Amino acid sequence: MKLTESKKKNFIPIKKYVALFITLFVVGLLFFFEHFLEEPISVGDVKIEEKHDQEKSSVGYLAPQFTLRNLKGNLVSLDNFKGQVVVLNFWATWCVPCRIEMPAFENLYRRYRSEGVTVLGVSLDKGADEKVKKFVEEYQLSFPVLMDSEGKAEKLYPSVSIPFTFVIDKAGRVVARVDGAKNWESQETFDAIEFLLKQST
Repeated sequence: MKLTESKKKNFIPIKKYVALFITLFVVGLLFFFEHFLEEPISVGDVKIEEKHDQEKSSVGYLAPQFTLRNLKGNLVSLDNFKGQVVVLNFWATWCVPCRIEMPAFENLYRRYRSEGVTVLGVSLDKGADEKVKKFVEEYQLSFPVLMDSEGKAEKLYPSVSIPFTFVIDKAGRVVARVDGAKNWESQETFDAIEFLLKQST
């Protein structure tokens, strides 16, 4: 009898924890989707007034340079894309918002690659090249994906959240920073990209 009563007492807190977890999960989903529908950038966001000649991952500064290996093992530098508008996205295969955001990046890349836009994906997965390759195949990504297994680029572009994205203009300057997953297929985003394409280097 005592054993049954203790089981009942232990069962009640578990119910409370499950209910609390479900509530927090639903709130988290609502919060994510509310922010996911936001436009990441607009023309006003990418019009920078102050320009600096130092390398720093802040708006108005020259984008810090790095060299990483792509999925074929070849070295690729950020400097290879100078003269193009670069959407530099940091992501990981285990990140659910990253997975949701990827198709929009692919569509953005296909829409503007012939005009001089590159989406550059930097995977923060550690020692998981095969997992990243499978991810790229699954999502049919055609934009360049680099492996930051030692955290070199992540140190130059620090963030407390994932995914996070930097937009770099044709002169190699950071013009926007975007934290979290956003809607990269909004008209405001397209207008901002087209504005940057018209700018001289």
